[in-house]
Amino acid sequence: MIMFLQKNKGVMLIEIVVAVGIIGLVLIGVSDLMTRSVGVVSFQKQKKEALMIITKKLNDYKTERDTNPDNFYTTVESSTIDPCVIDKPYKCLVTVDKTVDAVKISITAQWQDGGRPYETSLSQSLSRTVK
Repeated sequence: MIMFLQKNKGVMLIEIVVAVGIIGLVLIGVSDLMTRSVGVVSFQKQKKEALMIITKKLNDYKTERDTNPDNFYTTVESSTIDPCVIDKPYKCLVTVDKTVDAVKISITAQWQDGGRPYETSLSQSLSRTVK
């Protein structure tokens, strides 16, 4: 019986090393998955905030159009707003395409996250009011 335990002593050590290696690989995979999911949640939060900023800017253009339409259609122009909102990392690019009956306003919010550039945009056509 003692000889049997002495022969298998090295085999048990190898089994333990292999088991620890497999557990280590599983833990590395889980930590990578958690890191990526945190990054996705952060990106979605920033994108939602950017869309809220763009929506507010579009509403400001609509309010300006409704308040003074003649002045709005003559003075509205493309611009860059950096930052879109004070203390926020977003840069807004406003593109204006004028036609006889309407103005199409496109707003793109840009930001950096982890050294990568991201952007999202919305657009709306604001028609001249008929009296």
